[in-house]
Amino acid sequence: MNEKDLKLTELDYAIANHHLQMLKAAIPYMEIPKQRALSLFIKWNELMRTMEFFDENGDGMMSVCSLDKSNPSPIDMLEAMKPYGTQKEQEFIDILTRLLSSRSGRSGKNAPITPEQILSLLPPEQQSRFETIQLMMQTLGQM
Repeated sequence: MNEKDLKLTELDYAIANHHLQMLKAAIPYMEIPKQRALSLFIKWNELMRTMEFFDENGDGMMSVCSLDKSNPSPIDMLEAMKPYGTQKEQEFIDILTRLLSSRSGRSGKNAPITPEQILSLLPPEQQSRFETIQLMMQTLGQM
């Protein structure tokens, strides 16, 4: 993933300020020892701001980020994480989301998932890999 593709999260917005961003922009124009010192100063400052944020908002302020639901699910969390991932990570999150959706759709119980159900959720190229792994495991089990 290209650094230019990185996106800020709600936490980044909550702890950031324009002074720190200005200092970060100046880093490449400094000598290496000064870059290191300034980078550590900035990260330390961000850590302090993060600790202050949670001290001041101990009542769960970050829950504002949880898609405005009173009871967010793991699927909600995965969907919130997805835009920050690489293409492969986003595809994997899609698979996990489908897996969790199919699992929770059955009478609210967390019944075991069969290999066939996992296989049906995978894209075709990953289905063949899964079948190969499954065959290898069966072969090893017979030894």
